[in-house]
Amino acid sequence: MYTTQSPITRQYETDINRLQQDLEQINKSLFDATAHTAILLVNPKGELLQTNNYFHQVFDSVMDSLYPQKIQTLPITNTYGSCPTDAWFEFLTFKDERMLPKVEMTIEGKLLYFTIISTVINHTEGSSDKHRESYILSLTDITNVVELHKNEISISKELAYKQGIFDVTSEYINNIGNIVTGAQHLSERIIKNLEPMQFFFKYFDHIKEQLLGNRCFIREEATEEYLKNLKKVEMSLNIIESSLTDTIKNVLDTDMKSLQKSISNIATTIAFQQELYKNTKTNMDEVVKLSELIGEIRSVIEPQLFRHDILLMLDVPSELTFNINRIHLFNGLLNLLKNSIHAVNTAYNDKYILSKMIKISARSVPREGSFFELDMMMNDSIVMAEDIVIDVYDNGIGMDETTIKNVFLQGFTTKHDGHGLGLHSFANFLTGNGHTITCKSEGIGKGSLFTITLTPEG
Repeated sequence: MYTTQSPITRQYETDINRLQQDLEQINKSLFDATAHTAILLVNPKGELLQTNNYFHQVFDSVMDSLYPQKIQTLPITNTYGSCPTDAWFEFLTFKDERMLPKVEMTIEGKLLYFTIISTVINHTEGSSDKHRESYILSLTDITNVVELHKNEISISKELAYKQGIFDVTSEYINNIGNIVTGAQHLSERIIKNLEPMQFFFKYFDHIKEQLLGNRCFIREEATEEYLKNLKKVEMSLNIIESSLTDTIKNVLDTDMKSLQKSISNIATTIAFQQELYKNTKTNMDEVVKLSELIGEIRSVIEPQLFRHDILLMLDVPSELTFNINRIHLFNGLLNLLKNSIHAVNTAYNDKYILSKMIKISARSVPREGSFFELDMMMNDSIVMAEDIVIDVYDNGIGMDETTIKNVFLQGFTTKHDGHGLGLHSFANFLTGNGHTITCKSEGIGKGSLFTITLTPEG
């Protein structure tokens, strides 16, 4: 049966259609007006039902051209642990509302970052029919925010580097003072040893002159015997003079060389400090012979060892070498040795120990997880990657658990006049270059052991 619609019904339909068109236009305007956010409507299969202009601007070049297009074809390469990369859509639609705080995509060679929020619509409470559901997804471009954050991290690192310069400056100035003290000690010893010797040669010449002058008082028959004895005396004086000359030479060869080395350490430390303040850091790594380096440290600290009656034992094979920044290693080990001196003095004063002892040892050990290799150029010898391990042990006051936990933190110190920069700076240098430093102690009064592991690059 055919029925005609009344004017009122037709008017209602016209009004409803117009309202629907207006609503669609509003929705479209809202979609298009959302800056830097791609808005899209998808079904449970991920098929695109509606999108805004921004989505097309950004993603049309990477979306699958097949119809219907699916959101799963977006080139997401990283979800930063929120979910498996290949299951991000399932993650977003598992619950009514889900969010991926940060995802990574590469579009036309450019790395972009987005936050994705998913909200279910057309959902009936208690309904098991998911095919009738659909989801609104918003992909907000946060690339600029991420880049700003990266810049902030870069600036923070630069600030940390500048702070590190301040830290090591304080420590290096302190160590330069120690080196100067050692140099003063050496120069005073040289002067003290050489001062009385300058008069000996005058005495010898005077004795020779007196003996020759006494010849006129000798009787004729005794002259021959006198001359023989005179030759013997002259020979003895010449031997003593030669011995003194050798002694002076040895003093100059040993103490003067040590003095020159101390002065060289001062100059090198200052040069390195100046280098730190330049805009570009120079690679100052060099092959360091550990036995020589630790020997130089001992010469710097020797006055303190002697004054406090501390035994320093060294067990460093002469063949051990390592490519590293020499000044950093020198100052770091010197700082550890100074801390050990303080620790053993404290333990001695508190009646924990009767004698004071510090030991520095070094050894090479096979690197954990490395493989043996045959070196065909070295007569089929077995070559294995090796680390260098340096131990600094003292029988001093030791550390409790709190001290062990905080010993490498900036500003932490157990000394009344300490600043807490030395170990912190040394640890930063080591860890920043792929090395490690650890400390162990069985408790108060039971000594401490610091272990440095130097790991070659590669």
